[in-house]
Amino acid sequence: MAEIVKIMDFAADEVAPEFWVGEDHFVCVPDIPLGIMQKVSNLRDVQKAVMEHGDLDGLLEIFDDLLTPASAVLFHACVNEKKTIGVRRLMKILPWVMEEFGMRPTQPSLPSSTGQSDGVTGTSSEDGASHKALIQHESTLMTPSI
Repeated sequence: MAEIVKIMDFAADEVAPEFWVGEDHFVCVPDIPLGIMQKVSNLRDVQKAVMEHGDLDGLLEIFDDLLTPASAVLFHACVNEKKTIGVRRLMKILPWVMEEFGMRPTQPSLPSSTGQSDGVTGTSSEDGASHKALIQHESTLMTPSI
């Protein structure tokens, strides 16, 4: 009897995330380059710098690495010339892109249940979660808003 050999094709799941801002279409690279992992790990510091000092350089560098070259050029134009991407929109795009790459947003987790709520059944995994945290994030919508 012939032996069955399993072969895994790791290129098969490389689908590049894409998004729209108005009529502008952006395409990401299929995977986060390993070279920018340090930048991504310092994302909270970068976001803080943007919100406190308006320093967009670090954040735009991250997008330079996450977007295809043509989309990165368009992204810079939307930030600087077209002015269709401002700080609030940028801070919505970045977590969505990171989630598409399989990296969860770096937010504090909810407190764990002690299992002692009613003494019989424990507490719900949703206890203490805000309503907003329980509903699906709208970022899964992939259609352009025109």
